[in-house]
Amino acid sequence: MNIKKFKFNKIAFDFKRDKIKWISIGLWASLFIVVIVLFSVFWTTKNVIWTQGNSFSEPVHWGGIESSYGGIAIYPMAMTLGMIVAILFTLYKFWKKGLNVTELSIGIAICIPISLMGASFFGKLNADAPGVNANGVGFWGLFAFWHAGMAIHGGVYGGLLAGLILFYFVGKKSKTSMLVYADAIVPNILLGQAIGRWGNFFNHEVMGAPVKVVARGIDNQWGTIANVNWDAVETHYKFLPNWISRNLMVEAKTEGFLSNGIHFNQGDLVQLSPIFLYESLSLLAAWLIITFIIPNITKWISKKPWKVESGKYNYKLSFSIKQWFMPWIKSTDEVQSSRDIWNLAYFKNIDEKAKEQYLISLELDRKKYLKPKEINKANKLNDYISTKAGVECFAYFFAWNFVRFFLELSRPDDHLFVMYDKPLSLSLILISALIGLIGMVASQYWLPSLIRKNGYLYEKEYFSLN
Repeated sequence: MNIKKFKFNKIAFDFKRDKIKWISIGLWASLFIVVIVLFSVFWTTKNVIWTQGNSFSEPVHWGGIESSYGGIAIYPMAMTLGMIVAILFTLYKFWKKGLNVTELSIGIAICIPISLMGASFFGKLNADAPGVNANGVGFWGLFAFWHAGMAIHGGVYGGLLAGLILFYFVGKKSKTSMLVYADAIVPNILLGQAIGRWGNFFNHEVMGAPVKVVARGIDNQWGTIANVNWDAVETHYKFLPNWISRNLMVEAKTEGFLSNGIHFNQGDLVQLSPIFLYESLSLLAAWLIITFIIPNITKWISKKPWKVESGKYNYKLSFSIKQWFMPWIKSTDEVQSSRDIWNLAYFKNIDEKAKEQYLISLELDRKKYLKPKEINKANKLNDYISTKAGVECFAYFFAWNFVRFFLELSRPDDHLFVMYDKPLSLSLILISALIGLIGMVASQYWLPSLIRKNGYLYEKEYFSLN
């Protein structure tokens, strides 16, 4: 028996031909195992049960770090700046994919207000205590996003629901998959979140569990929150500048234990962990991976068009690098970048021979060949490998919730996604992350055989039968 080729349950496997596929399946399986192990280990070892509310004072305000200056509040400014940056990069993604910018402006006008109301609803719900909304507001007061109290999960899922409905109908008119719009828009939310977390810093919020007693409260030698004797205070986060580290210190109002089990007394000055900073940097790194690595990783392992059709293209690595930093410059007949060659050879190219053969097959068995699986097969130009539509969108939900899960473990019970219910909060975040991970796999391998239509734009332009 030839071990390189065999049949099992009428399905033929050619290991030489499908080597890349099996390598990718192995990598996906490894990723799933690593993620599940990390979730399990951290859930049992890093989970800290604590409440910030009446247990600690307002943090130290050192170096002029305040929530507002002359009536100008920093938090809404940071959130607004984050949204502007996210929108600007989304405009770039629309330009790169050849999408209509008017459709984006409609989406912004509809989705952002709904997103803000969703964030306000979940941020104020049970915020003061179980069953007690922020400032005691009633049902309609939960939607008042111009007042303090916002939860990012409510904002994302509210905006997502509105966007799904809107771009489903927009996509039917423009013959563009809803997943294409999602890939162009959703990952850039990470930029808004990363910038917005600095608004939390100026508000002196989104801090993790207490990690060290930096000054004992015996005889009140370290002073008061408003007037700290810094000579009596230890430096815990030596890698952080003082303007960050010192604004993470609070006075203990009760006795308790640090995350490492060390006891602290009432009146001690305690250092909290800077999870706002960890989240900001982690989400920025996730955005870079989703934006620049995930769309290109398949091209790195795929056959190269300039090698498959040698002599047709004038590929130059140095020009490709130059265009990466200056995306507005164009290729010429003398020199071409990998990006422009991929567009010419695959993303904006139609395999006319495959189209002719598909039309012949359609005449023989129209019912069979109008199925998404056959449409997808007919559009696999030269068997090039590409990141499929939807992967980037689902990667956002995986990366965001992956980061949030680990940080949620050290957040106080009165600052959780689901207030005062950490097991439920962690469970929902875990489910969201796993849905994102499964969605990435489904978008790459399963959805192309389930939802493709002729004449629509997905990861590439699919040929039209008109």
